[in-house]
Amino acid sequence: MRQLSARGLSYLLAGAAALAGLILLLPLVGSTEPLSIARIVAYALVLVPVALLLHGSLVAAGDYATSRLLVFGAVCAALGLSSAFLARPEDLVDGSGVLVLLVLCVADLARILAAACLGVVLARYITSVGTVLIIVLAAIAADLFSVFAGPTRALVREDSPLLDGLLLVFPTFGSALGFGLGLSDFIFLALFAAASRFLHLRYLATLLGV
Repeated sequence: MRQLSARGLSYLLAGAAALAGLILLLPLVGSTEPLSIARIVAYALVLVPVALLLHGSLVAAGDYATSRLLVFGAVCAALGLSSAFLARPEDLVDGSGVLVLLVLCVADLARILAAACLGVVLARYITSVGTVLIIVLAAIAADLFSVFAGPTRALVREDSPLLDGLLLVFPTFGSALGFGLGLSDFIFLALFAAASRFLHLRYLATLLGV
């Protein structure tokens, strides 16, 4: 078990280092490609260390007690949310410096770890593939409602400061403000990946596919 946790920690640190490197370096690298293509390439590049980071988190979690994971997740969430309000999109637009990018690294990494902890905890209560399918359908319905008629639409319409905490911002080529992914996306990604691991399904295919 210690060997498994150590291996997971090595994956986690490698993913964290790679993601931090991309956040710090992508804004410095210009691109001759159209903006839409540059953002798609940056999106693909970012997802590689994110998958490695989540995989390391799931493996490292091992048999850690649920209470310990929740405490660690809460600490990461507090650190990530507080950092996110110091690296708001407005700060990233105005030629952000190294300090703002470092804060953005902390904000993104801490919130991804918090999402991974919550996803692993929730997955421990899933005992069948049927339950996973029910959660998938419920997540799709809830997401559609939230975006088109629910809380997400209201937050965007009102330009609420809460969006800074709930949206993880990633850079693109030549700009610190590239694209954003919701915190709930990472929670569900960790949940489905962990569930596939616990249920002895095709874990790697699930992690990469989701």
